[in-house]
Amino acid sequence: MNKTSQKLFYVLLLVIAIVACKEQKKTETPEKVETEVKVATTAEEQLTEIMSFWPGKYNNDRQIEEAKNRGEAIWLLDNTGKDGWLQIESHYIKVDNPAIGKNVLYVEEYRDHQPDSIYRQRIYTLDIDSTKTIRVKMWPFKDKKKYVGAWKNPKVLANLSVEEINGYPDKCDLIVKKDGDAYDMNMNGKDCAFGNSVFNYQVRLTKDVFAYRDKITKLDTDELLSTAANYAYHSLDKIK
Repeated sequence: MNKTSQKLFYVLLLVIAIVACKEQKKTETPEKVETEVKVATTAEEQLTEIMSFWPGKYNNDRQIEEAKNRGEAIWLLDNTGKDGWLQIESHYIKVDNPAIGKNVLYVEEYRDHQPDSIYRQRIYTLDIDSTKTIRVKMWPFKDKKKYVGAWKNPKVLANLSVEEINGYPDKCDLIVKKDGDAYDMNMNGKDCAFGNSVFNYQVRLTKDVFAYRDKITKLDTDELLSTAANYAYHSLDKIK
């Protein structure tokens, strides 16, 4: 092989080595694929997102443990620690019952890990009003015992009739507003009043946490009549 042929041979080997090196790097470090996260902007998209966030099992065990470590009162079923933090377990179950609504949730909450100690039991229906505002209407059960434990077997709610629940008036609906990755749901000012008592229930929801607070005040003086943990949010982590 003459000198010219040798040079061409070595150049060819160098080219092959460079190409092989580039191919190896492609294999070792594949290009990242960017995933676009769609933000729910319209009322319809936000309602769909809420219905995907909310169903699940929640409790505030972590919050209660932190409150105990700070020496704060825990309001137990025997009424010790009255007005302190409540230990709550919540079940939010999506219900397929077109007779009641398109977006329906069954709500069952109890205290101190005792399923018989019902704290709140409701049907929630979620709709979009004429102003493109999402509203949550709450429906207590007329029979307080018939459907207790329905979160274990949601099929029993498929035939629930409107006659078995009694909706709070529209003035007590939760008005929904999106705040970043969360949804705030509040009653409108002092609208939910009966006699001289104003009821105020508020919710903050993310994909991992359901938080709530509620209080009763006097309509004419704003005097606080009832609340827990000084009207602080009870933050319940989604555990299932």
